Amino acid sequence: MTGRVVIALALAACSHHAHPAGEEWLHAIEFHGNHAMSRSSLLDGLALHRTLKAQHAPDPYLVQVDADRLRGQYVRAGYFDVDVQASVQREGDATTVIYTIHEGTRATTRVEITGLPEDPALPVGKVREVLPLADGAPFDYDKYDAAKPKLIGVLQDAGYAHARLDADVQGDSATHTATVRLVFTPGPKCTFGKVTVQGVDGDLRQAVLDRMHFAEGDTFSAAALAATQRDIYGMARFSTVQVQPDAGEGAVVAVKIAVSESARHELVFGGGFGADPISYEVRGRAGYTISAWPVPLDTLTLDFRPAYAYLRDGSGYEPRIRAVARLDRMDLLLTHATGSIEIGYNYLAYEAYTEYGPEARLGYELPLGTDKLKLRAGWKLESYGFRDVNPLIDTGLQAQIGIDHGERIGAFVQSLILDLRDSPIEPHLGLYAELLAAEGTPYAGSAYTYQQVTPELRGYVPIGIGVLAARARYGAIFGDVPPTERYYAGGAASNRGFAERELSPSVTGPYMGSTVTIPYGGGGLIDSSIEARIPFWHVRKMPLAGVVFLDGGDVTDRPGQLDLGHLNWAAGVGLRLITVVGPVRADVGYRLDRTGPEDPEPGSVWAFHISLGEAF
Repeated sequence: MTGRVVIALALAACSHHAHPAGEEWLHAIEFHGNHAMSRSSLLDGLALHRTLKAQHAPDPYLVQVDADRLRGQYVRAGYFDVDVQASVQREGDATTVIYTIHEGTRATTRVEITGLPEDPALPVGKVREVLPLADGAPFDYDKYDAAKPKLIGVLQDAGYAHARLDADVQGDSATHTATVRLVFTPGPKCTFGKVTVQGVDGDLRQAVLDRMHFAEGDTFSAAALAATQRDIYGMARFSTVQVQPDAGEGAVVAVKIAVSESARHELVFGGGFGADPISYEVRGRAGYTISAWPVPLDTLTLDFRPAYAYLRDGSGYEPRIRAVARLDRMDLLLTHATGSIEIGYNYLAYEAYTEYGPEARLGYELPLGTDKLKLRAGWKLESYGFRDVNPLIDTGLQAQIGIDHGERIGAFVQSLILDLRDSPIEPHLGLYAELLAAEGTPYAGSAYTYQQVTPELRGYVPIGIGVLAARARYGAIFGDVPPTERYYAGGAASNRGFAERELSPSVTGPYMGSTVTIPYGGGGLIDSSIEARIPFWHVRKMPLAGVVFLDGGDVTDRPGQLDLGHLNWAAGVGLRLITVVGPVRADVGYRLDRTGPEDPEPGSVWAFHISLGEAF
């Protein structure tokens, strides 16, 4: 115990700079009288903040410069009669800089708008909507400054392409008023003129023109230009896109669209190492993409993902393969619609068996009036064989789940997707909803007849500096239940109290000298989660967040066996490091109920997960 104390004291001593006797150093920066602004917000903008971290001697010049900075920070927030006094106190070699702040009264806002044209399409209320400073509200210069480009945009969207704005703020410390004067010079109301496209021709040029949000003769709109540029970039065919209006002063504004095509060929190689409940795996990847082949609006993608796995049960090694060739056609029948043809081959090992065989898919995706709402429809045909069936899956169970013979599935598949999230990678606000349906039928080439429906709903709400996120997913297969369509739950993106796929109907028994659980999936699914994500630190400027979560769910043989009052519940905590490629995530889940011998993954109560990306 004594040794530990000595080590702790030594580490604490080493954590501070050693200062030679007689050498002055900055010990602290204090603020007195600040009520409207926090200490941290005042400290971050000071030059002395760096001196404090380094524990160097404070420069008297910087002490006064920082006093002026503090004064400016208050003035920008509307405290026009603020007074900031700096003083320095020394105790030995340690120096404390003290800023005494007399904030005064914060100014209120008064807005004066002149120069707007008499145009029914441009009422003064439309301008006021984009200025987040109402009459009588506390003044904030940063809000005023950020709103100026938007104020010009209001006039430009109403057709005044050459509009100008002279804006200033007059502060009166006697009346504590900040008068915001907005003087507009609208110029003539304009229409769009001729459009020229440079850098591309043929079908690709027509695809660019089809993404224009305006036509010749339409009222000029800056928003239409921005939407056009965004949609052309969305084609993923161009490295640069410029949609530029004519710089002249006329009432007819010509537009030039200049694009540069991206590289047509892309070659990708990669690899890695992974672990799942049944194996350790070395993975590789090779991909090749060629745009504008065989015709300008097509893209061909070849993806080959081999792997070599060592089975944890000690039974040996085995290969795993996924190979896919995909051809996509943009603007198929309709602008923004995408058609696809895909053929592939899989050789994949799971806990219960290894499946192998070819597959083919046709797909069509169409935005419904907005890129936030999409409809997908398609057809798939799969033919799989099964081998290396685990001995715990006896012949009766093999027949029950359909792996005692080859599988042929033909199905029509549809999904409707509504995505209102502010970010698909790290959302803070919004809603995501998806309804997936499939119909297996002989008319699609299937040996199974079934109907499958899987709706999912996710929601995100800010809570202070954090986010409250929730998800609910339901799955049901009616009629035949094909082996490769069965539902599984558990893992990093599901119920985190279980290992991957372990929350599902399973069989448990002795195998290779130990007791193992072999999941084989089910026809009914409930999967739900709620979690709070709270950032609390930064690691090399990357946010680090803590997470608390509660997951509940179940998978049963048939949908009718699902019971909302008898779900598997797990609670846990985790960490998120928000990187440029997405969150790196670590979670620990603890099962709260149903841990008996007849339940999924019996006897296990803890699960640990490391993954990339949020759980949902």
